[in-house]
Amino acid sequence: MLENERNRTAVQGLLADADRVLALTELDDVRGSREIVGDTIANARQNYIDLVRRHRRLSLSDGEQTAIQQTLDCLRARLRFFGASV
Repeated sequence: MLENERNRTAVQGLLADADRVLALTELDDVRGSREIVGDTIANARQNYIDLVRRHRRLSLSDGEQTAIQQTLDCLRARLRFFGASV
């Protein structure tokens, strides 16, 4: 049972972190100097890679799987818009 509780906690953290990373890429928040935009995108790319890595190690419900995939898809699209590859 302890393993299941750890997984649930990790899944909740993953979903919260994914939402946070996505929010950090909102255009309203990154409309600044090239340096700010560049740093934001570089951080978002690293966070995207980390989210994917963490996601692979967890057991998610269908709803959680859909939620994380939608967030990752949106984040990937934003990164590509700014010319970053993932």
